[in-house]
Amino acid sequence: MPQTDYKAMSDGELLGLVRSDESAYSELISRYLGKVRRLAHVYSYNHSDCDDLVSEGIIGLMNAVKSYDGSSGKASFSTYAYACIHNRIISALKKSSRINSCEENMDTLDSNGGSSGRDCSPESIVMSREEIGEVLEWMEKGLSKIEKSVFEAYMAGKPYSEISKSLGIPLKSVDNALLRVRRKLRSRL
Repeated sequence: MPQTDYKAMSDGELLGLVRSDESAYSELISRYLGKVRRLAHVYSYNHSDCDDLVSEGIIGLMNAVKSYDGSSGKASFSTYAYACIHNRIISALKKSSRINSCEENMDTLDSNGGSSGRDCSPESIVMSREEIGEVLEWMEKGLSKIEKSVFEAYMAGKPYSEISKSLGIPLKSVDNALLRVRRKLRSRL
């Protein structure tokens, strides 16, 4: 059986396969990991801050993959993914009350959306692509039942209150589960 060349596929072709093909999903996520890192770097104060924002950006990217509807013809996946990643990072910063200081860093973006950020070397990008499959597999196996349920509901765009009601757990438990997921994800990255 011939092996599929995911790298040669367009985003649209990959999007058509992501629901049934984990390799297509991995390829699509890895294509946009550089954008996630660049945006996280723009808004971060230090290395640990950047790691947190990368985690948030990856969640935004995963949301984009799950929710993109190309049939509307309004935006390309690339544009949609960038907006989802950006919005997720901004939301995380707003929650931590640091948005005003971070907006000053936006001026460092060049016209292509890049920056002189760290962790964007070719070696780092290759390592990230190799590791993304492991991270996705780990997320399936490395999360507790409640963490996985909370994370899936959160990825579906449900607010904390709705997750709390649907799972029958306190609001604080939802928040704690998502904090553990972020911490675990960050340790894998």
